[in-house]
Amino acid sequence: MEKYFRILLVFIVATLASPTWAEDEEEAAPKAMYYAIPEPFTINFLNQSNQKARYLQIKVTLKSTNAEAIGSAEQNLPMIQDALLDLFSEQSYEQADSVDGRKALQQTTLDTIKGILKEETDNDAIDAVYFTSFILQ
Repeated sequence: MEKYFRILLVFIVATLASPTWAEDEEEAAPKAMYYAIPEPFTINFLNQSNQKARYLQIKVTLKSTNAEAIGSAEQNLPMIQDALLDLFSEQSYEQADSVDGRKALQQTTLDTIKGILKEETDNDAIDAVYFTSFILQ
C-alpha cells in the first residue's frame, strides 16, 4: 500500500510541477479581417488612349486587424468610393498596364483610404489593400 501511495504522491507532484507553456499565456495574435468594397470600379480610358475604347475594372478589398477600422471604412464608403474613382480615373492606360504601375496604384489606394479614415475617424488602421480583380482591356 505504501508503494502505491508513493507513486500517487510522485504523480501529483509531477503534475503540479509541470511547466506552463508561454503560448498558453500569450494572447492570440489579432486575426486579419477583410472588407470587400461591394461594387467594382470601372474606368474608361477613351481620352487617354487616342480615342480607342479601353477600360479598367478593379475590385478592391481592405485588410485590417482592427475591427473598428473596418467598420469606419464601411461607414465612410461613399467618400472612399468617390476618392478612389477620382484616383483610378487619373491613371493612364500605360500606367495601369505595367506591374510597377499597378503596385504603385495599390500603395496610393492604401494611402488614400488611410487619409480619409484618419481625417474622418482618427483610426487609419488599414493594413493593406488588395485588388481582387484587375481587368484591363
